[in-house]
Amino acid sequence: MLDYVLEENFLTDAPDDFRAQVVNVKSHTQSDIVDRILRIGAGLTRSDVVSVLEAEKQVICEMVEEGDAVTTELFNAFPSMQGVYTSVTDSFDPSRHHVRVNLHTGTALRDAATRIKPKKVSGGIATITIMAVTDVKTGSINHLITPNRNLRITGQKLKLAGEQAGVYFINQASGSRTQVDPSDVALNHPVELLVVTPQLPPGEYKLEVITQYSGAAKPLKTPHSVVFDKILTVGQGT
Repeated sequence: MLDYVLEENFLTDAPDDFRAQVVNVKSHTQSDIVDRILRIGAGLTRSDVVSVLEAEKQVICEMVEEGDAVTTELFNAFPSMQGVYTSVTDSFDPSRHHVRVNLHTGTALRDAATRIKPKKVSGGIATITIMAVTDVKTGSINHLITPNRNLRITGQKLKLAGEQAGVYFINQASGSRTQVDPSDVALNHPVELLVVTPQLPPGEYKLEVITQYSGAAKPLKTPHSVVFDKILTVGQGT
């Protein structure tokens, strides 16, 4: 089931218009995927499954690094370039131009989406939600984070707004809180934040986002916060 609540639709003029906001989305890791595969059976061990998944990841990354497109039933990945070239003799300059990988859903995921069963739940206005945290340097999702490197946070109503808004890392051993410098927020969108992880010492952390963003012209009267339910780890030597 896909849980949703209804909230006021500020994009229309009708006062009684509402829009659906997805809530209570659970985030799965590779370990969860392995558990599901083992549940199916097929005589595989956990190490077998992990090895295959790691090999698939390595091969796909190699193909992308070679500038190729990858098409599977789950996703389509293809490269593109951004930046302005000043003349036909101009060449790629990493300070002005960027290569990005575009991801589109494949046929299997599109078919899966048609089978999702929405369920309206109580709870009033949808609130801020963190769905996934991705370390851009390593590609680790909801696990490892790298100090002084980009971190992508995806979810709902994440846009930082208000004097008390910010992204914080909470050390699970000491309880100390480290805020991301506002100048290190590269993207500030409702569904995505791109920040630079502070120079955190090795350890385990929880991620918190605080904002007064409402999705409308008027901000929330009081800040809302969300703490991601996964532990993020800074390893030794990072």
